[in-house]
Amino acid sequence: MHFKPEDIPLISPDNGGGGCMRSIKAGEMEIGATWTAGPADYSDVYLGLPGNVCPCDHYGYVFSGRIRARYQDGTEEVIGPGEVYWIPKGHVLIYEEATHHLEINPHKELRQLMRVVMENAKKRNPELNIPDLGAEPEAGAAA
Repeated sequence: MHFKPEDIPLISPDNGGGGCMRSIKAGEMEIGATWTAGPADYSDVYLGLPGNVCPCDHYGYVFSGRIRARYQDGTEEVIGPGEVYWIPKGHVLIYEEATHHLEINPHKELRQLMRVVMENAKKRNPELNIPDLGAEPEAGAAA
């Protein structure tokens, strides 16, 4: 199976150039692409999750930009263009600049994460048009 990024469903709002996340279920994983428009500290979107950190491992590749992963123990790492990564659960993400990356995530953990992230985003901005995370198209599923 293969997909064009624009054909993968949104799981975060496309806020007119501010960034978005697209992801589709493939087996027990999700394949996705994320864009951010500029520096963004997403620490507050994890509020309400155990330890207020991400419960999901992330595997991916950065095409452009930089991602800072801050872990519960206080350590940090920065992933930049051309780098493949594994960010284990127990982190918060900070985008240091406009970033585009491919990501592969465990399906159940990603959906748990995104439900809380979107609830928190809606609290910050009630005008956001939040995608329906109940709809979980799977690769190869008939439309």
